Amino acid sequence: MTNVGQPPSIEERLSRLETLFANVGETLLAHEGTVNVLVAKIQQLTERVDTLTGNVNTVATRVDSLAEQAAQERQQAAIDRQEFRTEIRQIWEYLREEIVVGVERISVTQQIKILVEKGAWTLLEQNNGREVDLRPKKVGCWEMER
Repeated sequence: MTNVGQPPSIEERLSRLETLFANVGETLLAHEGTVNVLVAKIQQLTERVDTLTGNVNTVATRVDSLAEQAAQERQQAAIDRQEFRTEIRQIWEYLREEIVVGVERISVTQQIKILVEKGAWTLLEQNNGREVDLRPKKVGCWEMER
């Protein structure tokens, strides 16, 4: 030991440094397990993030595919609607201009009966009653489900 007011000797300084290094080493050893656990958890989280990234990419690809499919279906539906309108217009024109008995026009009910006889329409009886549902059996590219 040194006297009060005198600087510590080199041996005392070395002894303090050895003690400090020993304490630091013990502290590092005590925390090494905690550090290893944290590193393992970070690796697990990284793997989860990678998996989620892959899943998000898969979902994004599927959404893009579905959006493209929906666009194609909307386009086809527009074409189908136009074809249906054209065919309905043709039927209407046929009903207006072609079905004539003698010089007089016939009623819509009579026109429908003629169409039924020609096979363009199907009559469906429902609920064992006399209520009749007229549905197109086939009009061009459209076939109605029964």
